[in-house]
Amino acid sequence: MSSPVIGIDLGGTNLLVGLMDEDGALIARTHRPTDASRGDQAVMDTIAEATQSVCQESDTPLEAIGAIGIAVCGAVDHGAGIVLRTGALDWTDVPLSSQLQDRLDRPVVLENDVNAAAWGEYRRGAGRGSDGMLAVWVGTGIGGGIVLDGHLFHGPRGTAGELGQTKADNTGAEPRILEAIASRTGMRALANEATMSDSMLMSLAGNDTEKIGTAELATAFAAGDEMGVHVATTAANVLGSAIANAVTLLSIDTVVIGGGITEALGEPWVELVRTQFRNDVFPPQAATWCRLLKTELESDAGMIGAAMLAVDVQ
Repeated sequence: MSSPVIGIDLGGTNLLVGLMDEDGALIARTHRPTDASRGDQAVMDTIAEATQSVCQESDTPLEAIGAIGIAVCGAVDHGAGIVLRTGALDWTDVPLSSQLQDRLDRPVVLENDVNAAAWGEYRRGAGRGSDGMLAVWVGTGIGGGIVLDGHLFHGPRGTAGELGQTKADNTGAEPRILEAIASRTGMRALANEATMSDSMLMSLAGNDTEKIGTAELATAFAAGDEMGVHVATTAANVLGSAIANAVTLLSIDTVVIGGGITEALGEPWVELVRTQFRNDVFPPQAATWCRLLKTELESDAGMIGAAMLAVDVQ
């Protein structure tokens, strides 16, 4: 029988730590500000302290924890347990797994945050029961994670799933990748290119496109503001086409869309993505047998996925 596990989601702003049983049931949780400016050693000290805190809260001895899974925003070598590069934390070549293991004396498995979110949705969320799944997380950027034949697919060099880095527009003077159009950053750029006047979106942002954030986009979109709808629809159309290409290539039966933008814009925006996906996917029958779903686990997906990875290494 598997032991309890710890799942950790380490982001640039916040750190989430959850203690879970082998089925993914949450026993205790806590969070801390990441405050990456303190440096990697201080952040790891905070991770260790938060891990010990959830154990104490649930009267679970640290020694009873079977393994610890940690999801990190950025490029990782999951086999070696090394964070290769993450701009949100300003880390390069940080041996996170071994240093956490030194602090906590428990096995540690490291994964990219969107890969972990994909695994969480596949095991405990919207992707349950799928034969093959793509997770697409839309926030400041766009990340992807792939599950094939019941396993996370990393590819021979460990970089599979980076849907946001694929080319999406070759028509302009400077070709653009998907996340330069369909992420929050991309939507801000679309607003900057738009020519609508009397825009609620611009008003909410103080007429400064650099101040357009998730909340402003969600409010303007929900209100039917012309610019807000234009920006969100353009992003949804490009994202839907990119997802159709991925499904055409992989022949998977489930796509789960998550991330801060998805959660804020909600099901109406996901339906726009679905519409374009159905128009573009091949064969046309894939529009009926491939489910395109909104995240169930939302901001907990990475933490739960990391915990499920910890269950798998016991």
